[in-house]
Amino acid sequence: MLLSLTTQTREPGIVIVSITGRVALGVEKGQIEDAIFGALKDGVRKIVIDLAHVSYIDSAGVGIIAFCFGKASQAGAQLTAAAADARVKDVFHITRLDQVVTFFPDVDSACASF
Repeated sequence: MLLSLTTQTREPGIVIVSITGRVALGVEKGQIEDAIFGALKDGVRKIVIDLAHVSYIDSAGVGIIAFCFGKASQAGAQLTAAAADARVKDVFHITRLDQVVTFFPDVDSACASF
């Protein structure tokens, strides 16, 4: 399955970006950046990336999320990741980006962390 994205606002000022499919090198990667940058432009300062339905992520996909994390930090925003399965978390661990991006077991706990 190719990448698809949905965005929802939860509670005051929290945006959830839910990703479904494969996060890999390709044209679809711009969708993630657009969603995160759009939220930042709208003044959102609390963003959760829901990875529950990501079937595959490669190093380029991890790079996209790390880039978005950096942009969010520069804007004074908090960005977290939620609900990643073991395979997805392993890629973040191998690249050591799990030490930069905070992971939560589910979206609710990620929202509660803000």
